[in-house]
Amino acid sequence: WLAQLLQQEEHIARSPGSWNSQVGVPLSVWAMNARHTLGLFEAGISRPGEMERLRPIIHPTIGLITNIGPAHAENFRDDREKALEKLKLFRDAQALVYCRDHVTVHKAIFGSGLDKDLILRDWSREEFAYVQVTREERGPTGCRITALHDHLEFTFELPFTDNASIENALHCVTLLLHLGRTPEHIAERMRTLAPVAMRLEMVEGVEGSLLINDAYSN
Repeated sequence: WLAQLLQQEEHIARSPGSWNSQVGVPLSVWAMNARHTLGLFEAGISRPGEMERLRPIIHPTIGLITNIGPAHAENFRDDREKALEKLKLFRDAQALVYCRDHVTVHKAIFGSGLDKDLILRDWSREEFAYVQVTREERGPTGCRITALHDHLEFTFELPFTDNASIENALHCVTLLLHLGRTPEHIAERMRTLAPVAMRLEMVEGVEGSLLINDAYSN
């Protein structure tokens, strides 16, 4: 989605799909050249020590951490250890985008000391933040979100209603504001978001049935 939202102004190098592994990350970064103005790379880990190898490959200037899910839980003592391991990617970054309401992530950021070194760009439904969501109105085909930023209220609409899409969109909005995009520009671009292919993609089947294709995640 970040690539969709920024493609008109930036020449982007990006992960082709979920190439976030010890092999996928370097393959993705190799696609970057002097013509690109922005790189968007996904990094994932399955055990301790892996992020230390990915960090110097990506060497991000801006970090974005989405959430701490159940994947690979067997290789970590708990979610806190997993969060601290993921946050190692941003040790030399300049700014970090995250959801303040994700308690494990929020505590790990402050527990790791990253709050002292990075510009924190957080969003929240519950507390004052860089982007504070004040209202969500969900309809049959979309969602209208009202938020506060820099003491100014703005509204944008999404062509989605599910929780995951709304959360991902708020990550994008927060990052775009950090990059200097105006609320008006963001609202215009958010309406154009298209579903990610093969990620909870609904396809019409036979005899009035619906197939949900989530092969991207697999």
